[in-house]
Amino acid sequence: MRRVEALAAVVLLAALPLGGTPAAAQPAREHMGLVASLGGEFAGPQADYVQRVGDRMAQAAGMRQRCIFTVLNSEVVNAFTAPPGCYVYITRGLLSIMNSEAELAAVLGHELGHVTAKHAQRQEQAEALSGLAAALIGAATKSDIAGGIAGRVGKLGTLSYSRNQEYEADTLALRYLPMAGYAPEGLTRVLDGLQREDAFNTQTTGQGGAATPAWARTHPLTGDRIQRAETQAARIAYAEDLALDQRAFLAALDGMPFGDDPGQGVVRGGSFVHPALRIRFDAPQGFALSNTPQAVRVAGPQGMLAEFAPGQAPASQLEAYAAAVMRGIIRQGRHELGQAQRTTINGMPAVVLPARALSAGRPVDLTVVAYAAGGNQVYHFVSMAPAGQAGVFDGMYESFRRLSDRDAEAVGGRRIAVVTVRPGDTAETMSARMPPERDRLARFLMLNNLRPGEPLAPGAQVKIVTEGRR
Repeated sequence: MRRVEALAAVVLLAALPLGGTPAAAQPAREHMGLVASLGGEFAGPQADYVQRVGDRMAQAAGMRQRCIFTVLNSEVVNAFTAPPGCYVYITRGLLSIMNSEAELAAVLGHELGHVTAKHAQRQEQAEALSGLAAALIGAATKSDIAGGIAGRVGKLGTLSYSRNQEYEADTLALRYLPMAGYAPEGLTRVLDGLQREDAFNTQTTGQGGAATPAWARTHPLTGDRIQRAETQAARIAYAEDLALDQRAFLAALDGMPFGDDPGQGVVRGGSFVHPALRIRFDAPQGFALSNTPQAVRVAGPQGMLAEFAPGQAPASQLEAYAAAVMRGIIRQGRHELGQAQRTTINGMPAVVLPARALSAGRPVDLTVVAYAAGGNQVYHFVSMAPAGQAGVFDGMYESFRRLSDRDAEAVGGRRIAVVTVRPGDTAETMSARMPPERDRLARFLMLNNLRPGEPLAPGAQVKIVTEGRR
């Protein structure tokens, strides 16, 4: 969630109907607007590195136009293109799970394949997006970036390419890789990495691929597709000196921010903390948190969802603000609106507005809780739960509070650090150097493409996550 973000419209909960008209095709002048809506551009040294690798792949692809390769400041694992022209986007999250330059080149080559094959123009809607990793962005709570992209560029219904188009983009990437000096193995490695990341999120949140909303699963990495890529790569005759460039990639990745950007708020365990805004709240136990540029999403069992977002309204108009948020969700649907109640939560004036509505034919309880934080600054939760179960979110509403300056200053960012394995080092000792979390060993293995129990070779380089400024 950004530091300053006045929402003009409420972000719809995924379980409620989605609609809207297709946005205009994205010319160059729309590029910055798209970037800003998806977390902003990451301008660290890794961005220059991605552009250099992208230029190399674009030359191999025979691109006649200049291609812009942009790193998005997001932890979500994703890459996509936005027509017209040649605009390729990749997130920090996807960079963090790769382990070689050939993998990066494969992702960029796949996206360039969609451009050169003019797949967007061959779709029924020209605003279609592509994304090598769009279907494997992890837990359901990480799917928000796909919705953000779709809302900016076109209907959610146009977010996917056909299976044959995905196959064609893979085939073109495999053709470009050796022409650019990279081993075709880069594609199979990155597909494997996407599967590892999905499995990690399934293991750690219990809300992996099977729980991802259908509209977000736009590019399924089926076994057939992965096997097809492996078979094709094995058949390609190429010089043995073609590079994976693992050390070059890790050197470029060293020091890159990992996870949430503290300037946009961070998720720490079951809590969301925004040091710049000096606010914090705690999710219900067993719920997963995900931070996006527009809102913080909270997802739990039985389809229970909530979102937290900022807005602007005078404290005297808090009831009207809460009602506007509720109208943005219910729209013309059948509902029964409850009575707004004024209260005070942790010293802040607040309004609680309940409603009963139907979602997918079943009754649900919707609740909007709005807080006046001073001046015209307002924050709100909007939640959805099966009828009669709205109380599961009560503790979250009560937990929203301001942070002291000391507590805010204690919130540090996390980074990728590349370290050299010493004799006696194991995955367990390496992961112990990472910030405490229940599944840090599993995260270390996922980030480094290692199997449980696999020994570490002295002198090898591995990625760990560190906390604090570099």
